[in-house]
Amino acid sequence: MTLVVARTERGRLAIAADTMLSAHGTSLPMHRWALKSICLPGGICVSYSGSPELAAKAFWKFHERYPQGADYAETVAFFEVSSADTNNDYIVAFADTAKLATIRDGRRTSGISKTHWIGDKAAYERFRKYEHHRGHQHEHGRAVNAALFADEMTGWPASDLYSIMRNVVADRDVPSVGGFVTVLSNRDIGFRFSVYSDALLDWPMELDENQILQLTDKFDLRASGENDRYSVSQISPGYYNMNAVAFYVLKGQLLVAFYEAQGGGTACVAFKNVEPNRVAATLDEKLGFPFNAMCLVMSAREGVAQPIPRATPNYGIGMSLYCEVNTMPKIPVA
Repeated sequence: MTLVVARTERGRLAIAADTMLSAHGTSLPMHRWALKSICLPGGICVSYSGSPELAAKAFWKFHERYPQGADYAETVAFFEVSSADTNNDYIVAFADTAKLATIRDGRRTSGISKTHWIGDKAAYERFRKYEHHRGHQHEHGRAVNAALFADEMTGWPASDLYSIMRNVVADRDVPSVGGFVTVLSNRDIGFRFSVYSDALLDWPMELDENQILQLTDKFDLRASGENDRYSVSQISPGYYNMNAVAFYVLKGQLLVAFYEAQGGGTACVAFKNVEPNRVAATLDEKLGFPFNAMCLVMSAREGVAQPIPRATPNYGIGMSLYCEVNTMPKIPVA
């Protein structure tokens, strides 16, 4: 199964999806996983739920028929036909006007909601539960996640979608979704995968697992034991509208890349024992084209992590993080 959630907010659009594929209720091996949001010509991104093979055929056919892209009506009509023929569902996203359309059972659904979704209904209900939980209280449990986005503006939807989707993917009661969480958003000339790093931090010793960690508390968060140097980072190619993205699991030095294959589908490959400073070079070497990796790999690392001070010393959450690698373009100083 699948869960894809897309949202528009103040002219900005973001799409979050899982990568796991399953058959007969069982997760397929990681090398069989796939991207579920595909960029098409003309600043269009289409996400699917259902058969990846049939979706790939539809994407390839659209590319052949509309090599420069198509307008809203033509694009929606094309995927309505595909949905009716294949039983796949789609979310069609447009970059220039930050517009979304959901297609189920061969028809575009009506409504004015800023949030669109396709996939497993139970998974989406769990997504909504986590979202409601975030709106009224904050983290509780054995550890705390800190997700840093390197190229998203404050208040735009990519970070929020990821923070909620991460919990759904990790929830063992939702076996229909899993793998990594892909996040992409629209820019002026199309779509590009976001650059984020999700670090794991120790739960404050002052609280037990059932207490709620509020953002107004006064705690300094660090990591030790199994949390030390544990982070998962999404790595974006330095290009717009490119169907390729990579993930780096720091603690296991595991680099996983998804990229477009012939026929409209995507392939997944993994590389083991990759040091942080070799991430960008490995992607270029192994994939055979200049990936131009944009990544920010952060972690809470005992002994060398630098504290990020609280803005107001008397309250708030402070963190100690270490930058393992940063390949983001430098902003020129005027």
